[in-house]
Amino acid sequence: MKPEEINLVDISISIPTVPHDLSLKELKDVFDELGIYKYLTVIKGSTPIGLVYRDKVEKYSNERLIAGDITTTCCRLRNTSIKKESLSSMFDILPLEKEPVIITDRRGTYLGVLTYDTVLHYVTHHREHILPIMQRVHSGLGKREFLCVLGLKNTDKFKKTFGGHKLESVQKILLEDIKDFFEGEVAGIPEKSEFWTLTNAPPKKEDIKELFKEFHREYTLLFGEFDQLHIYGFCLDLSLIDSEEKFYKIKEELRERTSKIEGSVFIVHGLQPTLILHDPTKQKLITNIKRKIIEDFKNIVEHVRSSPKDTWEYVLYDMFDLYPYFELFYIMSSQGLQITNNIINPKVDYFVAQGKKGTDRSEKPYFKHALAEGTYISDVYLSKATDDFCITVSESFGYEGKTYVLAGDINFRQIHKLVKSFKEAYQD
Repeated sequence: MKPEEINLVDISISIPTVPHDLSLKELKDVFDELGIYKYLTVIKGSTPIGLVYRDKVEKYSNERLIAGDITTTCCRLRNTSIKKESLSSMFDILPLEKEPVIITDRRGTYLGVLTYDTVLHYVTHHREHILPIMQRVHSGLGKREFLCVLGLKNTDKFKKTFGGHKLESVQKILLEDIKDFFEGEVAGIPEKSEFWTLTNAPPKKEDIKELFKEFHREYTLLFGEFDQLHIYGFCLDLSLIDSEEKFYKIKEELRERTSKIEGSVFIVHGLQPTLILHDPTKQKLITNIKRKIIEDFKNIVEHVRSSPKDTWEYVLYDMFDLYPYFELFYIMSSQGLQITNNIINPKVDYFVAQGKKGTDRSEKPYFKHALAEGTYISDVYLSKATDDFCITVSESFGYEGKTYVLAGDINFRQIHKLVKSFKEAYQD
């Protein structure tokens, strides 16, 4: 093997094995004896047939079952060497973020298990520009530093319902909230909807609670009553961890613990671990925020309605001084044709496309709902004007016997600021 290459077996984990015909009772005894392992490799002869998970075993009581009956099949890969600079390609060709991969020799004999975290570890050692925070974590073991990990639970159901773009918007919301409540560098792992940050002191319980509240206010505003995505998180005191093996073991234990707790949860690990929980269903602030947005928008509509038609664009420019959280406005006819250009808030510091008169928006939900119902707030969507996520508020109004629809966009970053500005006035 060339010096710049690495063998897959050398970065795999030696997970203990059990025979496929081991009884359920014996299997439970093995898990009890081994303690730290959450799964074992099941062998038939010398060939691995899959993995058996502790939590799955605990659910069964039929003593006639054997290990092979409750084995989860997974990808098997023959041991090979790979260039160190190509390690990151493993994430693209293997389902590592979903399940471990079994490594075998040429004859199919079991050699070990390759996991997402172990590959990530070696990638960061050999590719410094990939998640450099991982390098700092490994060098910080045994020192007075704190690694805080925060991520999203139940993302598969959300992504299936809303799509990957909207999941990205929720990830951005969480990232913004983390930046508000944590100091230092933040690194993201999009495949896991997870973020890592290193701090010099453990997070305050009050800050974690406020982060939870902030996130769920924004999430509910954007996605309404859809089954809540929840945050999981934990903090590791690196001064109490003296090896990489212990680091990965504790990290996985905490991630597993948080996944089993309903709602948003954060565990501060240390000499005396603490648990921080949050129930977003108890929050009432979001109703007041929506009411406030609609109230503001009705005032904007009234300013337009009471002004000559040829001054509407000028009137809307003035509205940014009163309601700066809006990104842009435009007016449509009763047929859904845009009759003004995009009127863009001059204070925005990002690109906004110059939407023009004559654009057909008749099939847009915010046009249809406003025409039928009067006032409407959309779900979050990817704006063509900014290539970013936003919501649209719209309302129909009459002028000189004709019907028009005014629409206003609010960027998700402005929603973030809006929630913060309203929370003191509308506490739970």
